[in-house]
Amino acid sequence: MEEPHVFIAGLQPGPLHAVYQVAAAKTLKARNGKPYLALTLKDNSGRIEAKRWDVSDAEAILAAPGAFLEVQGDVELYRNAPQVVVRAMREPAPEAIDHAAFEVALAFDPAQVAAQVRAMLQGLEDADLRQLAQAYLDDEMFMARLEVAPAAERMHHPYKFGLIEHVHSVMTLGQRMCDHYPWLDRSMVLLGLFLHDSGKVIELIGEDTPGYSIEGELLGHITIGINMLDRKLQALPGFPHGKGVLLKHIILSHHGQADFGSPKPTMTPEALIVHTIEMLDAKMNAFFREQAEAPEHTDDLGGIRFSRLLKHKIITRKKDAAEGQDDSSQG
Repeated sequence: MEEPHVFIAGLQPGPLHAVYQVAAAKTLKARNGKPYLALTLKDNSGRIEAKRWDVSDAEAILAAPGAFLEVQGDVELYRNAPQVVVRAMREPAPEAIDHAAFEVALAFDPAQVAAQVRAMLQGLEDADLRQLAQAYLDDEMFMARLEVAPAAERMHHPYKFGLIEHVHSVMTLGQRMCDHYPWLDRSMVLLGLFLHDSGKVIELIGEDTPGYSIEGELLGHITIGINMLDRKLQALPGFPHGKGVLLKHIILSHHGQADFGSPKPTMTPEALIVHTIEMLDAKMNAFFREQAEAPEHTDDLGGIRFSRLLKHKIITRKKDAAEGQDDSSQG
């Protein structure tokens, strides 16, 4: 197979022969009792659900998350959304994989972004918090993972360098929020934003296909982050106890409510700012990535479909349409 890659974002109902990466796979039982494979396939343009009926044991083994599959079948509409019905699947020949089609195009330089995060932390006005921040910056294993890890398995920034992108984004927003509300503790906000997802360096594994470590499944990144902070604080004799408690509260409450995993609500203005900023940045990243997903219905305003990430319907705009509008507005 040496044909050009068939991008998921451009799929239309009809026959399909292409290579994709497995994002998720489950072997289930159909109503007739026979096994079938429920797949999520992906490339750098989006994801699509797929089904392989009457799947064999050998095929199920091939469909491991992160693996590449050469699939033949049909794109069909199911509940107004496209899905692939796989007729045949196999491991592709190495030359059939267009690796560029699976790399996430970054709009930033990861090394530059990491350097800017370091500079923001080293510029903290509060000497105690600056010392604590330096303890993290000096932790080579922590920083090495932070600078390449994804920020989530699926919801937001789920790709290599996603975590440092998210941290940089929220810290940049945090600076602007503190300019607007100058009575906030700026150092506490910025360090809280740096640390809110610190446990994800252990919770998440893999870059190309992010997943959860066993420790991550058992504890979650909030608990892991609190444990990491405890160890850092114990290594800094004389660190003010109250500041440590306030930082722990920011980590504990950054999801905002118990239903989303936070054992405490936001009880300080700094915690509220951290929660609000990180939630905004996560949802905006999801919105941005979903612009490429296939809509369920379209008209002159764009496309609409249900977002599994955001759990409600969203409007998407085609890039070519937006570019056309920009060109016409310039005369």
